[in-house]
Order: sequence, then C-alpha cells, then structure tokens
Amino acid sequence: MTKLCSLFQDLRDGDKLTSLIQDARRFLMYHKGAIEGYPLQSYASALLFSPIGSQTRQLFKHEEPKGITIRPASSDKWSACLQTLEGHSDTVRSVAFSRDSTRLASGTGDGALRIWDASSGVCLQTLEIGHTPFNLSFDSTGSILYTEMGTIALQGGEDLSFGSTGSVLYTEIGTIALRSREGFTAKETIELTRSQFVSTSLSSDRKWITHKGKNVLWIPSEYRPSCSSVSGNIVGTGVSSGRVWFCTADL
Repeated sequence: MTKLCSLFQDLRDGDKLTSLIQDARRFLMYHKGAIEGYPLQSYASALLFSPIGSQTRQLFKHEEPKGITIRPASSDKWSACLQTLEGHSDTVRSVAFSRDSTRLASGTGDGALRIWDASSGVCLQTLEIGHTPFNLSFDSTGSILYTEMGTIALQGGEDLSFGSTGSVLYTEIGTIALRSREGFTAKETIELTRSQFVSTSLSSDRKWITHKGKNVLWIPSEYRPSCSSVSGNIVGTGVSSGRVWFCTADL
C-alpha cells in the first residue's frame, strides 16, 4: 500500500483515486492489529471505529454488522495518530529512533524493551532487562542499543522470560501471572464461568466486546476502557483520555 501511494504522489491535488488510496492506507494502518489478527473484524471493528467521513468506510458501509451501534459516532476525519504500536503491559518511559529511522526502541516501567519496525509497526524483538530504562539511543549501525544500565546487542533474543520469583512469565503479549489451579476457590471458579456467558460484556483483557461468551467486536487501543459498566445489552466505557462511549449489541 505504501508503494501504491508513492505512485500517485505526483497526481494533482483533489484527485479522487489518490484520495481513496490515501484513505485506504490510513484505514489499514489504524486497524492493522485487528485486521492481521482477526481478518473478519475488517467488516466489524475496522468499519465501526473508522471516521464517518472515511471513503473506505462509506464504500463498505453495507458490510457493517447489523445490531451493533457505537455512540457517540466516530469523528468526521482521521486523527493525527497514524498507528498505535501494541504490546507493552506497563507505562512507556522512553523511546528512541535508530539513525536511519527504520526502527524504534521503547522501554517500560516493568523493565521490558521492544524493538519495532517503524514502517510496518511489527515488533522485531522483545528484551527483559529487569530495570526501567529512561534513556535509550541507537549506535550508528542500529545494531547496538545504549541504556543507562549498559549496552545491548540487538541480535537474536528471546521473547519469554520468568520474573525473579518465578510467579510471573513475561511474554511478547504482556505479563502472565502464574497462579496454580489450586489457587482458585470454588466461588472464584463459579464467578469466572458465569462472567463468560452474560449477554453483552467486555473480555477480561478489555480488548473485545463480547456477546454470550463470544468475541464480536475488537476495540482499538484508544477506545479501550479504564472503567466500564454493563446494563442489559449496552456496555458503557470510560477511557483514560477522557473519552466516554457506548456499544449496543442487539444480536
């Protein structure tokens, strides 16, 4: 899509084809995570959470899922955010571009480092260094990352590591608490089972609107709730940015 956009850069302003291609590129970049991980969400989440004025959304409006409504409606135009890189489970404390701007390093409060492809948004490498990195920088070749704790060679690397107590496992999708099966009480087990099959709700990771235990609508990162409430088939959510939105699922 990037190459296709470059082919039409010299066309006159306002050209309809150029405008459509640019809009399609924004659509793909913004919803990259949902489209790659769950292709059918291209016709659900990607359409419903795109701006009302998006040409791509208008072309495929007839594909929007029946019975799911988002309020308030999305904005008229795309925001300044081109793409959100997802994967960290803690606050990002530092970021740095490589000299050629092809890679981005990010470090979080839980001691996780991620190396991203700046063009595609793909996570190339995950490192657990055990300390919060506040200052990051690449060397001129892009193969060395400097931190206040030392120098890191960016080659190979593992995407899994245990915490110092052995009770948590760090993975490329976040931190997993390793709780024994015996650690759950009968009451907790009942509540976990019951919560999976209420009519309309949020998934435990707050990435999905669920209906009768099934994931039906992927929630883009900037819409993910810091708090929520469910009433019947309506899910009301509050986001850390101050945004409040509702989803009604009549399925």
